[in-house]
Amino acid sequence: MKHCAILLAGGSGSRMKAQGEDKLLYPIHSTNSFRLSYEAFLNTNKIDNVVIIYRDREQLKLLKKEIDIAHQTGNRKFDPILVKGGTERKDSVLNGLANCPSTCEFVYVHDCARPMIQTKTINQLHEIVSQTGAVAIARPLRDTIKIIEEKDTEDWRAPCTTKSIDRSNIWIMETPQVARKDWLQEGMNFALDQDLLTTDEVSVLELIQKKVTMLETEYPNPKITSQADWPYLTFLLSSK
Repeated sequence: MKHCAILLAGGSGSRMKAQGEDKLLYPIHSTNSFRLSYEAFLNTNKIDNVVIIYRDREQLKLLKKEIDIAHQTGNRKFDPILVKGGTERKDSVLNGLANCPSTCEFVYVHDCARPMIQTKTINQLHEIVSQTGAVAIARPLRDTIKIIEEKDTEDWRAPCTTKSIDRSNIWIMETPQVARKDWLQEGMNFALDQDLLTTDEVSVLELIQKKVTMLETEYPNPKITSQADWPYLTFLLSSK
């Protein structure tokens, strides 16, 4: 069991306006964000099993129902390892790593709030990480970015001094982010010992000077952050 995924489903979704609404289980056509993410990994034989990070018992019951549906319609089944999440993302990933099988060599960390990830991309990640040790889904920044250098008032309408940033080497990080399990463990232990903030797995690898391959998908891979994202995701799924 060399290749395992950690599916992050335990986030609080604090940016969703409706109270009590789980963005990962909110209907998108006849499915939802969690099930789409789970099926993307289920539908490739490159992934041996998954660790699912959940928020609480109530959510866990709902996630189990979605897993059953995916197994009924898929060609195979996982024996998912269910793990309660931590306070922050890094804590949840640490919990997931601790529960990966001892035979696991490569870990694919995916935020289930990105439901458009495709099985063919996971296959590409498998091929690359087996050769390089680390790869992440990302895309080069194409927008113009400005720094506000000077502003004398909090009034947003007031003129300000700006400066452009060279975007040629700037990439926007997405998921899955994949790496050797021992690299992730080493980097996370270093971050804990030094009390360093890390926001994703590539940040962890940077701490131990590991190189990472950037892989851009040829399709959108947006993250659900607010209710305004639903129409776009519905459109993307209709076009899939």
